[in-house]
Amino acid sequence: MMKIQSYRTILFALFFVACHSRQQVSGPMTGVSDSLASAAVGTYYGHYSKGLITLAINYISGSTASGYDIHKGLRRNLNGEVVQKGERLSFVLKEPGGNPYDGTFFLSFDSATNKIGGRWVPADSTKAHSGAVDLIRMGASGVKDEYLGEFLGDLGRLNFGEEGVCTLEYYPSKGDNSQLITVKGSYELKGDTLRIDWQRNARTPVLNMKLLRKAAVEGTDSTGGSPRRLVGNGVEFVENNAG
Repeated sequence: MMKIQSYRTILFALFFVACHSRQQVSGPMTGVSDSLASAAVGTYYGHYSKGLITLAINYISGSTASGYDIHKGLRRNLNGEVVQKGERLSFVLKEPGGNPYDGTFFLSFDSATNKIGGRWVPADSTKAHSGAVDLIRMGASGVKDEYLGEFLGDLGRLNFGEEGVCTLEYYPSKGDNSQLITVKGSYELKGDTLRIDWQRNARTPVLNMKLLRKAAVEGTDSTGGSPRRLVGNGVEFVENNAG
């Protein structure tokens, strides 16, 4: 009789576990709402510590998020988790780890302001320091991808592209066309003041460059005109309007 009672107890326990497991599988999936996920996906631009940074969130599904960041022209992929807290999203996004300066972003998205804030923490604190991140969506409140064009100067060819990224292309020495060197940077335009944060290089006079944008001057019958110019830090670039 005791054996039968024990078997009944075991069978009941197995039945309870099976039902409970089935209930968990068929229950509602947790994750970010579609409306909030759609609101958060996009490209953001602003400041990391004292530098410039672009961050894009291009995928949110359930509790998974991914995208990329661009700092001083260097792009790093991001992958991690997202949790919804009311009308806010909290992200933990990690860079790949293949670069000694990679780390992790701990971010919060506010749907009411379209802003992202938080911190970046390096994987190796001996290589870099953690810093605050303050971003706003590109296209909002005057922040936008402004294509400035191509400029020529003594330093080389300065190109401005999308997502706040610019490049400086030059040859090591005059007449040496064997190896084109490219230096990447991140830029920000406020009014007529252009700020560029360059990656470490031996070409630019400073790594954190500020240039003043000079408007083009139309020519008259007696005087010639001049294209737009960028002037500052002892250098000058002239807009290339050729073909």
